[in-house]
Amino acid sequence: MSAAVLNSRAKMPANLAAFCKKHSLTHRTLLSVNPKTEKSIEETRILHFAPSVISGFNVCPNAGNCAKICLHFAGVPYLMGGKKTARVRRTLAFFDHTQQFLELTATAILYNRAQLSDAELLAIRLNGTSDILWETLEFTVSDELSRFWRVKFGVYIVPTTYKSIIHMFSHYPELLVKFYDYTKNKHDWQECKNIGYHLTFSFDGWDNKKNVKMAGVALANGLNVAAAFNIKRSQKLPKFVYFMNRKLSVIDGDSSDFRPGDGCGSRIVGLKFKLPHGTNYTETEKKAFCIA
Repeated sequence: MSAAVLNSRAKMPANLAAFCKKHSLTHRTLLSVNPKTEKSIEETRILHFAPSVISGFNVCPNAGNCAKICLHFAGVPYLMGGKKTARVRRTLAFFDHTQQFLELTATAILYNRAQLSDAELLAIRLNGTSDILWETLEFTVSDELSRFWRVKFGVYIVPTTYKSIIHMFSHYPELLVKFYDYTKNKHDWQECKNIGYHLTFSFDGWDNKKNVKMAGVALANGLNVAAAFNIKRSQKLPKFVYFMNRKLSVIDGDSSDFRPGDGCGSRIVGLKFKLPHGTNYTETEKKAFCIA
């Protein structure tokens, strides 16, 4: 597959085209990049929603302490208005008609896949600033949508109902699309492993007892746990940390965002504590939030 396969004359299904027009969305710009993913060798695209309850819908049910320091608020301040508007629009579209939003998302993934060479991997983070259980959202590919993809991108996807978008792509490993996310939710960990959905659990601080317990369960299931460290940018991360009576090695989570490259094995993905513009945390709060 390559960009040459793209067929500008391919006609998007009418209902999907109407949905895009209603919400001012397009498959060409639905997914984006950010400074951290651009550090990764792998081509990575992210779907950004308005986090927590900003849109009126809660897309981060276990946000906890992270709600205050969400990376949604990072970046250049004067661009914040446009970024927030676009993310709210996507979030409202998702809840307006989830099936059509999934159709658009799958189309956006195939569009980005078509921009790469056949040998390049496309990494996808659907939860850039959300925490939705995407693997549980049933997704139907109609005959019309399947034909559109075949004409537009030169890819044939069997029209049927899939357990999710991620399940659908797991049936086509030759497309080289890899899904990964950070999460604070409980998932069917084995099911996610079976479909190649790489998850890293996010530690939310020692005062969030529910999160600490869930982190222990995630580790027991072979996941890595991402956690912030209260150290300066010039300082090095420790080589290991004690967590829940276990000595766990620490890997640098800031050098690349491509978490599947970490593998599994119950390790700590170390992230240096960062604050978005205009956010203040006391030293006591930092110590409570950070793992060390």
